[in-house]
Amino acid sequence: MQIIALFRKSGYKGEYEDFQHVSGTDRDFFVVMSNEQGIKALFRASLMLNAVEFQYVLDDKHVFVENGAEEA
Repeated sequence: MQIIALFRKSGYKGEYEDFQHVSGTDRDFFVVMSNEQGIKALFRASLMLNAVEFQYVLDDKHVFVENGAEEA
């Protein structure tokens, strides 16, 4: 819930598709969000820094690989 509150505080709106811990920390997460048009984007949320950073839009060149999943 802290992550969602951080996004709302930063003014982001949308559907939360996926959450994943950043390797080596328990206070940073990668978050995939989609907007009303179905465009998905990757964000990095830091509970330690109380900040959300946009990473990139997910498309054919940029994908989000879940833990344990391998690309074909």
